[in-house]
Amino acid sequence: MMTIQQWLALGLAMLFLAALPSLSVLTVVTRSASLGLWHGALTTVGIVLGDCLWILLALVGLEQVAQLEGWLPLIRALSASYLIVLGWQLWRSRDRKSSQLSLRETSQPASFLAGLLLTLADQKALLFYLGFFPTFLNLERIAASEVAGIMVIAIGTIGGVKLAYAWLAVQGQQRLIGRSQPWLQAIGAGLLISMGLLLWLQLITGR
Repeated sequence: MMTIQQWLALGLAMLFLAALPSLSVLTVVTRSASLGLWHGALTTVGIVLGDCLWILLALVGLEQVAQLEGWLPLIRALSASYLIVLGWQLWRSRDRKSSQLSLRETSQPASFLAGLLLTLADQKALLFYLGFFPTFLNLERIAASEVAGIMVIAIGTIGGVKLAYAWLAVQGQQRLIGRSQPWLQAIGAGLLISMGLLLWLQLITGR
């Protein structure tokens, strides 16, 4: 069983890793600044769910990972295409307040899926967790209580950090609202499209 010191070290390590700039952070910031805090929270839920799936697979074993390996390129392609579509929608609505209002009301599932698909498309996260967790515990003798504890830590650290980014993005957006709004939406659209294109490039090059 893990000691209290090991649990604290694991929590601090995951908190630090969650705070590092990444595609998931950019997605949360973009959705929050463009559509509001609720959309940032939904994106965060998708990211946390995706990370929890990778963590569970890393803890359970490689046999289950092998069964999903054939689906990973398809998930990455879907995620890349989806981010490009979201970016294009945001670009088209940048000068139309009515369209922006409609987008806020109808694209809540889109924010959740953006976070989920982006995380599932990053199979490097699984490889990271496979190399990360053995530092803190024995994967061959892991107990159910330890799995539950790690999930709680992951939800708290990843979710908490991403929500903090979402809140900061909304605060910044409110201060710049007005003439700068179309520019903010254009930047957000460009970031989403760029992330989608980057995922496609990684898929094509096999990275």
